[in-house]
Amino acid sequence: MKVRAAVAGLRMGRNHVAALAKQANVDVVALCDLDPQLAGDQADEVVRIAGEGSVRPKAYTDYSEMLERERPDVVAIATPNRFHAAMTIEAAKGGAKAICCEKPIAVDLAEAREMVAACAQAGVRLIVNHQRRLGGDFEWIRDAVARGAIGDLYLIRATCAGDMLSDGTHLIDSSLFVAGDVDWKWAFASYHRADYETAAAAGSDAKSGGGFDKLGGWRFGHPVEDGMFAVIELTNGVRVEFLTGDLRLPGRPYHDVELIGTSGSLRRSGDKDNENLFQRSADGSWEPVPVALEPSVDKIARSYEKLLKLLADDLPDSEHPLGTPHAMRGFELLMGVYESARTRRVVTRPVEQLRYPLAVELGLE
Repeated sequence: MKVRAAVAGLRMGRNHVAALAKQANVDVVALCDLDPQLAGDQADEVVRIAGEGSVRPKAYTDYSEMLERERPDVVAIATPNRFHAAMTIEAAKGGAKAICCEKPIAVDLAEAREMVAACAQAGVRLIVNHQRRLGGDFEWIRDAVARGAIGDLYLIRATCAGDMLSDGTHLIDSSLFVAGDVDWKWAFASYHRADYETAAAAGSDAKSGGGFDKLGGWRFGHPVEDGMFAVIELTNGVRVEFLTGDLRLPGRPYHDVELIGTSGSLRRSGDKDNENLFQRSADGSWEPVPVALEPSVDKIARSYEKLLKLLADDLPDSEHPLGTPHAMRGFELLMGVYESARTRRVVTRPVEQLRYPLAVELGLE
């Protein structure tokens, strides 16, 4: 019997729709979005990918109705960040067996912990879509560092566009991954943000959900900063620097991670697989790494393959590369970075601030 899958939020969710439609043992039975035209278009896409005779998903604009009527086994949640927690908990209580939530897992630590607890209580596998750690390029970097290809790693410098919560979450997960998924010890950070709260743009449209583009200092249903920097130390002594938004390194692409060791440097640059892997040459310039990596893969599809195997073998989500142990380690660090910026102090584990620190500073919590 095939696994029944549903996807909510079809802007980013279209990638999940395509990945699930590729799985031979999955029927994508339902799609949900506030835009019925988008849901209909994606339903057509499922049929195109899955092939003639495949199930055409039903389109919904109401998430609760979709869960009640369709009872999906697997639910993909790719809605704005503000809705991740409530929708994950509702799916877990509604009978889902596995949930893939887009990054970041939530907007604050309280929500994230509630999500993890609800899924654990219901026996639901929860993964968070930090799919970059499933790519051959980051896997190669991690292995190269582990075998001493650049000597002793002592610094990671990671930079990207966007805000730390929505985009920097990838930097954090990627940095922890290539460093060996060790814990972090402390974080120190600062951010800057214009006085958007007095602007007319910071109205109901931004706060009700928000979208990809920043509106009145809000994205995806929560306030965001304009730029942030952070310095952290891992338990193995490696330092990590994060630079996001308008403080990111000039000339670097959307997502850029540089690893500096005692005898060399590596860099993964850009947002595409296997095209932007560099090493420092003797004259200090960057040159392509002469390695043959596997062809570019659909990392989200690979993630679902692993998730379906967990279901088939009755294994916990801790066995998945995107499972909650990795996701929560990175998310606590993310909240620690924001809390350090709010308090102007070094923050250590465990992070005690349960609410989104930027919202706390703005008087919204």
